[in-house]
Amino acid sequence: MNSKIDRASIDLSPKYKWLILLLLFLTIFIAFMGRLSTSVALEEIGDDLVWSRAEQGFLGGLLMGIFLVPYGFSNIFFSPNIDKYGSKIILVGSLTGCSFAVFLGAFFGQNYGLFLFSRMLLGLSQGVMYPLATKVIAGWFLENERGRANSIFMIGAPLGIAVAPIIMGPIIHEIGWHYSFYLVALFGILLVIPLFLFITDTPSKNRKTKGEKNEYDFDTLKSFKILLKDRSFQQITVGFTAVNTVFWGTTLWVPSYLERTTGLNLGDSAYLAAIPYIGAILGMLLGSWVSDLKGNTNKIILFSLFMSGVMIMILTFSPISGAKMSIFLLFLVFLTGQLAPPLFFTKLQNSNQTSKLGSATGLMNGIANTFGVLGPVSVGVVIALTGSYEHGLLVLSFIAFVGLIGFKKKM
Repeated sequence: MNSKIDRASIDLSPKYKWLILLLLFLTIFIAFMGRLSTSVALEEIGDDLVWSRAEQGFLGGLLMGIFLVPYGFSNIFFSPNIDKYGSKIILVGSLTGCSFAVFLGAFFGQNYGLFLFSRMLLGLSQGVMYPLATKVIAGWFLENERGRANSIFMIGAPLGIAVAPIIMGPIIHEIGWHYSFYLVALFGILLVIPLFLFITDTPSKNRKTKGEKNEYDFDTLKSFKILLKDRSFQQITVGFTAVNTVFWGTTLWVPSYLERTTGLNLGDSAYLAAIPYIGAILGMLLGSWVSDLKGNTNKIILFSLFMSGVMIMILTFSPISGAKMSIFLLFLVFLTGQLAPPLFFTKLQNSNQTSKLGSATGLMNGIANTFGVLGPVSVGVVIALTGSYEHGLLVLSFIAFVGLIGFKKKM
């Protein structure tokens, strides 16, 4: 089914799996810069559109959070195409669409409706990226290597978020937020070339030969019904939904939170806003390493949900104010909260047939991100009602504890 497309690739042996992993990492890195672009520039976007504080909370929260609805839809309904058509064509189309959407957002930035549409297009184009990366890693890496491989491609997310303010902040404050969007779009287009040349589902020696039976031979909706009834899949999805909702609710409001509550100028001190995401990177690597060593993923996930909720409460009620303390506490929020994400993908890889992995991962990720919109939107609503960024973030602590209870009940 994929042989014609794979012939356009430069064949690589299994020893080049780390190059494949690097390309997946860069894809996620650029994708997350695109996701965070609106958050980094929200103050300037609000100034251009002449928003009040209440409008900044509601309209800004909607602009950032609306991405997750089409993203979840894409995960669920587009990811089966990965199993059917192969990784290369889907990934190239995904990153091209992502770059175009970021460009469109900047070009029509003065029109809120079109800007909102560009964010929806961004969600649709990026929805297949995690299921695709999960399938490629399952094809290139052995089972005892997948935890580390998952953590490496997934740290592209917090690293992209950490680097976005550093790269985009000075550009925004010097020549305007539109140009920072154009730069992210350019990065994406340039990466499309090596993706087209090198990405395949498996190493060349494991590739399907001509005439071999097409392994994509199952009913997608029937497979979804089976997965949704499976207790292990339910547990994975409930836990990942909670972790994901807290992550996006925190991430998309961090730049505005730091500027509004601590007076931090991202144009002059963008590197400080990146520090919390170093915690996320360390959390992912640490969680995967401990899981590979001890094998007890469920306890790590429970610990992650509990401690991230506690750390958000400490951030909210800390008697010590100021940018440095807020950044330190946010570092701990992300460190504890990101112990778990790679473990959900590893559990899924090790419990499903490779031929159906794109669909299974897409369903899990789609559900998690569809509900994940509650994170940034609920924070925005609370900010609009109370005028307090601290109270807005506190709602995420409640979501973490609800996820903890739900995950434990499914065990």
